[in-house]
Amino acid sequence: MSDSQEAAQILADIQISRGFILVPFTIICYDYILTFDQEVSRFWGGPLTWGSFCFYLNRYSSLLGVIPMVFQYTMTTRDPAKYPVRFLCHALRSYHQNFALISQILVGVILVIRTYALYERSKKVLALMLLVVTGSTVSALRLLFTKTDLNELSPVAASFACPFGEPHAERLRLAECWAGLLVFDVTIFSLTLYKILVLHRDFPARRGSLLRTLLRDGTMYFGIMVICTSVLIGTYTLGGPFISGAPTTFVNVLSSVMVSRLMFNLHGCPAPRYGDTESDQYTDDSRTRIHAADTTVYALDTLGSRLDSMVV
Repeated sequence: MSDSQEAAQILADIQISRGFILVPFTIICYDYILTFDQEVSRFWGGPLTWGSFCFYLNRYSSLLGVIPMVFQYTMTTRDPAKYPVRFLCHALRSYHQNFALISQILVGVILVIRTYALYERSKKVLALMLLVVTGSTVSALRLLFTKTDLNELSPVAASFACPFGEPHAERLRLAECWAGLLVFDVTIFSLTLYKILVLHRDFPARRGSLLRTLLRDGTMYFGIMVICTSVLIGTYTLGGPFISGAPTTFVNVLSSVMVSRLMFNLHGCPAPRYGDTESDQYTDDSRTRIHAADTTVYALDTLGSRLDSMVV
């Protein structure tokens, strides 16, 4: 392939990469406008707790954090004389990698707390989740602190900036990081599904909106993230230097939006009620266990007080 043909192919890949940046930026802005009234009604009126703090951090870091990456993918240059632009591109590249890591850690923390509450503070479940999280995080940190030599790129590919081309060895390490995230998603979904099925079996009278919300949101989150993460891993292993990793921001934005929607839906579920019919069917001890099982998911927003007073 001649230099001109290679440059044309690179420019085409960069255009595709720009689409993967502009689309998620549009999605997160549209979702913010669409759900702002829910944020006001379900979060603004309450006190600032660990749950609401995680919600705000996840929602607004994703909304504002995508903006620098829009600049990264719209400042393409091959002119060696444009040192300020190329220096800024290096900074934006580092920002992009760190932002992806921090975004996924934040989403992971929210999912871990939610699952930990669902399992009524089980130390074994917490240890399992932390083991998976630690493995994924260590793999990602290893990538950030061990850079790959860019010399394997062709002179034409190396001349581009914003975005930079990723060497093959680094692309494979990035694929490993996202594979670890995929393992984490499978773990969280499996734990959530198992707990919901147990509650569904043990307390058939409590097949209410809360369990349906957990099952629906958990299934949607898992299915969408598995598909998107698999596509992202495929771009790293099969794509070229400039197309690989293009859906990274798209995946980060989707995970952030879905976690925010999950928290909206949990806060929108009616509080558990126990009427006369249910009193006739269950003993006081059974009702206490049902109430504890139902309210564990609300521990994400009441870690300071309710979680300590929950009855197991």
